[in-house]
Amino acid sequence: MNIITTPFNDLFVIEYASFKDNRGEFVKTIHDKNFSDAGLDYHFAESFYSISNKNVIRGMHYQIQPSDHHKLVYVVSGGIIDVVVDLRWNSETFGKFFSVELSDQNRKGIYISKGFAHGFLALNDNTIVEYHTSTSQSKAHEEGIRWDSFGFEWNVSEPILSYRDQQFNLFDQNRQYFI
Repeated sequence: MNIITTPFNDLFVIEYASFKDNRGEFVKTIHDKNFSDAGLDYHFAESFYSISNKNVIRGMHYQIQPSDHHKLVYVVSGGIIDVVVDLRWNSETFGKFFSVELSDQNRKGIYISKGFAHGFLALNDNTIVEYHTSTSQSKAHEEGIRWDSFGFEWNVSEPILSYRDQQFNLFDQNRQYFI
């Protein structure tokens, strides 16, 4: 497992080792020493996964304090374009986005610290994305920004979105940012 820094403080791409043989594949997604050596919180309170069809966009989600969280995301099957937006007012990269392809072929993941909105575009039908978060879901602290309001080009002509994700405020109308 390699934990790679990005141009954003507190945002890391993870390259997982994949072991394949005649039985299939084995991938270790969390290792305490690797995470602690990189200074990452690896104590997760909740874990879940989604299954998405091609052209589904999920996002851009985050939780505000006191339920904000670190998030580890990786793809079990299929592929996504994973996108984060820095929502930390005091950050040099406030309002900027970062994207990376995560797939069952490249075995990359992303570690997203508190203060980022997160979403993704599914590249294949039946794409399975697993998430681990350092706090449990809190409906009272859930927020989001609209997927098309911060300058990222999704490169999909007919995205499939939930009603909820379509109703989020635009990036420049949102006031639930982090200090």
